[in-house]
Order: sequence, then structure tokens, then C-alpha cells
Amino acid sequence: CSSLTSVTIPDGVTTIDKSAFFRCSSLTSMTIPDSVTSIGSSAFSCCNSLESVTIGNGVTSMGKEAFFGCNSLLSVKIGNGSTSIGVSAFKSCDNLINVTIPDSIKSIGEDAFSECINLTYNEYDNALYLGNPDNPYHILIKAKDKSITSVNINENTKIVYRSAFEYCSSLTSVTIPDSVTSIGIGTFYECNSLIYNEYENALYLGNTNNPFHALIKAKNNSITNVSINENTKIIYYYAFEYCYNLISVTIPNSVTSIDADAFINCNNIRSVKISDSITSINGGTFYACYSLTSVTIPDGVTSIGVNAFNDCCNLASVTIPNSVTSIGENAFAFCQILIDITYKGTYSQWLSISKGYWWNDDTGNYTLHCSDGDFSKYGEKL
Repeated sequence: CSSLTSVTIPDGVTTIDKSAFFRCSSLTSMTIPDSVTSIGSSAFSCCNSLESVTIGNGVTSMGKEAFFGCNSLLSVKIGNGSTSIGVSAFKSCDNLINVTIPDSIKSIGEDAFSECINLTYNEYDNALYLGNPDNPYHILIKAKDKSITSVNINENTKIVYRSAFEYCSSLTSVTIPDSVTSIGIGTFYECNSLIYNEYENALYLGNTNNPFHALIKAKNNSITNVSINENTKIIYYYAFEYCYNLISVTIPNSVTSIDADAFINCNNIRSVKISDSITSINGGTFYACYSLTSVTIPDGVTSIGVNAFNDCCNLASVTIPNSVTSIGENAFAFCQILIDITYKGTYSQWLSISKGYWWNDDTGNYTLHCSDGDFSKYGEKL
């Protein structure tokens, strides 16, 4: 609608769907009311005259490319209810200067602010941040430049964005405060001079009070066991990738986040004790752990990610708590001898779980044990 110059979205509207205002090239401003909870993919893409956006406190998620290519956009204020910013959400917003990101934001998709060449960052000790008036250092976006040798992350930072320090080849020291709950994939890629803290076959980064805050990687791929430090909060992406000889892992209750693919292709891992403090099993965490025979997912876990246990070909039994609300695509695919799933809830609750495509593709003909009876893989009451 190339002649549309203004839109008033009334209170009560809950969703702005994908491509709703795509290429409304004369639209100059947008205020999204608190009643809206989600903004769909490309909802405002290529609105070339859009100069300012205020996103209400009710919006929790922002889809892929929501404001992609809005090259007149100068300022964005994201509401206090938002928890995620989608992939390429503000990519190619060439003139974007100011972004207010509330502390409620927990994740930012790839390239969310890519090619925003005029964006104003907050600087602190060799790194650039985005945030809000109360906490300008909520998210560490990137290194000040690739030549830095050290960085002390601000003590109020919660998120280190993906690839933040990639190719910082001279970087030797990183201090990660306890406030950090998420470190994006590729953050330390090609940081070949980085000095780690070592503990029991693994390498860590942290701070003076807790040098073991984040487990970054195994000491080497030949380790057979690992005892994770009792003060560790984060197990990083691909931390134990291709540790073919790793047999057992104990994850302490201090761990709150196990990133995707942390144990991918650990073919001989037989035993994993998952921390009670974990709330999600991320995508690919135990992909192709061929020797894993049983898994008990602790109470409190709400999601089992895409490919979480894919190709665990000797996995025979799984216990799933009734706190789980979603199971991702291919989560248990190719678990060909899976014979028992014990679910700590009723069959009706089991049916209400959101399940991705082929979550149980090519599994064994398991029996589902619920609190109100047993059911076949295909739903028949036994």
C-alpha cells in the first residue's frame, strides 16, 4: 500500500502477522500498543519512509526481518515485555542511530543489526554494547576493533552476542562476570591467543571470584571423562564436539544453560546426569551420542530442542517431566531401539505438548507410560 502514510493500531489487537505492512513505502511512524504480543516475519520490511517505531510492552517476540531494509528508520524503542529479537530484524536499516533494548531481552537472532552502519553503541573496556537508560550494557554486541588484547565485560551485561570477538587474534584475556547468562555461537572463533582457566579436562572463562563461569571447550578430543566445576553456569556451543572417547559427564546444579550441540558426536558417552537447574535441552545437545542408553530429563525442563537426541541409536528409555511444553523437530528421530517413554503427566497433558515434525521419526515402537495409563506410539490405549 504505497500511499499509506499513517496507521493507528487499536488496543485489543494481539498480533501483527507476517508481511502485514510489507513495502508500505509512505508509512512514516508506528506505535504498537501493549495488547500486541507478537510481530510477524517481514511485518514492516522495506517501509522506506518509516522513521520511528515504539514497540509496546506486550510484545514478546519479533519475527525474522520484521523491520528489514527500513532505511529511513532513525530510532527504535523496544518495550519491556520483549524477550527476543528475530533474525535480521533490523538488518540494512542504514540510518538507524538509537535502539533501546530492555533487560527483558534474552536472545537476539543472527544479523539482527547487521549493516546498521550509523548505530550508536555504548562503549566499555574495548567492547561495544546496546541497552537502555538503566542498563546501557545489557548486550555486548562486538569488540571495539579486532586488534584488542583484553576485555573486561561489564558487570551488568546479560548477553554476549554471537561472533562478538571473532577474529580477535591478539585477544589473550576475557573477564566474564557472573551476570552473563548467554554467550552467542562463534563468539571466540579464531581467538587463537586466548588464555583459558583449566579444570578437570576442560577449559573455562570467568572472573576473579569465579574463573569457571563458562565452560568453553574440552581440553582435547581424547578425554574419557569430565567433572564440570561446581561453580559453572554455562556449557558453551560444541564444547565437547567429537570427544569420541568421552564416557561419562556429571553436570552440577550450578549449570543453568547447556548450549546447542554441546555433546554432539560423543559416540561413547553412556551416562549423563542433567542438572536440576536446567530449563531447556537445546538443539542438538546430545546428537549422535550412540552409546547413550537411557535419559532422565529433570523436573523444570520446559523444552527439548530440535535434534536434541537425534540418532542416539542405542537410546532405549526416556523419562520426560510434565513441565515440558515443547519437543522440537527430530528430537528423538532415529532412536531405533527406543521402547519406553515415561511421561510424568496424563495422556491429555502429553497430547497438549507442541511437537515438531518427525520428532519421533524412525524410533522403536515404544510404549508411552503416562500417569493415567499406557499407550502405544500411535496412541492406542494398552
